[in-house]
Amino acid sequence: MAKQESKNRSYELKKLKAECVAEENKKYMISQHIRKTGSMAVEPGNKLKTTPSEVYIYAVGTDADCASFQEQFKKSKNFKKVKSFASVNAVKDYIGKSKFPNNSIVVLFYVVPDTATQEEISQEIECVSKIKEADPTLDAMLVTSNTRLSAGCFDFVILKNEDMFGKIITNITWAIREQDRIRKQVESKQFIKFAIIIFFVFIVALFAVDFITGLMDDNPNPSGIFGIVPIPHE
Repeated sequence: MAKQESKNRSYELKKLKAECVAEENKKYMISQHIRKTGSMAVEPGNKLKTTPSEVYIYAVGTDADCASFQEQFKKSKNFKKVKSFASVNAVKDYIGKSKFPNNSIVVLFYVVPDTATQEEISQEIECVSKIKEADPTLDAMLVTSNTRLSAGCFDFVILKNEDMFGKIITNITWAIREQDRIRKQVESKQFIKFAIIIFFVFIVALFAVDFITGLMDDNPNPSGIFGIVPIPHE
């Protein structure tokens, strides 16, 4: 009985893992398709040695907050380019119009102004949610001083303090690694599918050539050139 339960549990875990992988792959393909359909070329992003993907960082906040983050990013090792926006809706319009290169990674972080009202915050969070509905693998980060603010659609929540920029870099790095894992997962699946198709095309072509050469009158053999399909001659 215990063995049967263990087998059932193992099967359920494998099934759940397969479903998670399929969902990840589906979201990745949706995002990559959306990012290639823009009408204008996107501004250059960050190119890293650790990934073939180009990384785009978008910051939403007050002019003072964004200027501060831009200065800090310029001093960082890998993420010197960050584009600032006054609102999440402006990011939504920009992403919708922009055409990204293959395997692009997009990270958005919204810095909640200390003077923002709950209504203003809710509107921005709702807009982030709409972006992620269209582009599900976009990584969204919330930077706030409000410990009670719900994460909602955000992948990361960072509290405003002296260490927040370091945490932002750490989370961006983690997001890139995760996106790379999913990219490799999708590419591996696509390669296997391509290899299977090529294999079957080769087999069909082999049989076709063998069959056709076997029908030739001047062929003394009882089968084709490869001797796969026996074809009796009169």
